[in-house]
Amino acid sequence: MRIKTGTVLRWAVAALSLAFIGWKVYAQLSDGEPFAACRPAVVPLLAAVALMPLNWLLETRKWQALTSNLQQLTLWQSLKSVLSGLAVSMLTPNRVGDFAGRIAWLKPENRTAGAMSAFVGSCAQMIAIALLGTLAFCMQPVLPDFLEWFGRHSALTAAVLVVLATAVCGAYFFIGALATRFRFSRWPWLERFVQAAGQHTKTQLAVALIISICRTAVFIFQLHLLLQAAGVELTTAEAFCSIALMYCFVSVIPSFALAEWGVRGSMALLFIAPLGGQPTQIVAATVALWLVNVAMPASIGAVTTMFSRR
Repeated sequence: MRIKTGTVLRWAVAALSLAFIGWKVYAQLSDGEPFAACRPAVVPLLAAVALMPLNWLLETRKWQALTSNLQQLTLWQSLKSVLSGLAVSMLTPNRVGDFAGRIAWLKPENRTAGAMSAFVGSCAQMIAIALLGTLAFCMQPVLPDFLEWFGRHSALTAAVLVVLATAVCGAYFFIGALATRFRFSRWPWLERFVQAAGQHTKTQLAVALIISICRTAVFIFQLHLLLQAAGVELTTAEAFCSIALMYCFVSVIPSFALAEWGVRGSMALLFIAPLGGQPTQIVAATVALWLVNVAMPASIGAVTTMFSRR
């Protein structure tokens, strides 16, 4: 049986992430540090859970906006589509199954263009994370050891990041014009998919990007609340900078959705631990966030897919 390199890489990343978390916890115990108390602060914990519907309502509105010129979806139909996509993506690398889950709720003739809408929405989310990560880098007073070189050349790094962010935003808003330059006459389905990029107006793209920025801010605030619940005390600036940078790295690391909590936990240890908190507290907060934002709504999406009519 032939195993793809990408699959091996994703499993290797997941294994290394889990091994890193285990090593940090073992080091904590070896140093004689006790586990954090198993009584999380209730108010920030409940507040983080309460933000989960807002998170997916924003994503629902984004999907509704991006598909508005294809098919008029109600808010409920759009929500079912988004949650179904999340459920399917749990079993696919880098959540590529999200496309299939979402477009299943569209009419057959709209599905190719709908797949492009899902792709554009993912691009908007990635750009939002990159923009907030760039802002965080410019604000961050303390960087992890592995980013020491960038810290010594912070002005140059910040300038490069700003230029790259500006270029990516420009490409995003002109994605339709860029798509017309590509032709795939041998693969008509690919031709239809690429050309569907021109269906989105700049207003739609701007709305999608603004919603994505708001959604990323919700992620960051949720993790800050869960860190507080776990007993990790960070200032607002420290939390924003460390978590935004963490999300930047998480977004480009290949993994399976089911292994994401391990990747997020290991990245959280790299970016948050230097500012305070025990490894067990930080990992507990990131796992809780994954359960609240991914596992719980994915379960709802799976039930929705099985029992709802399109």
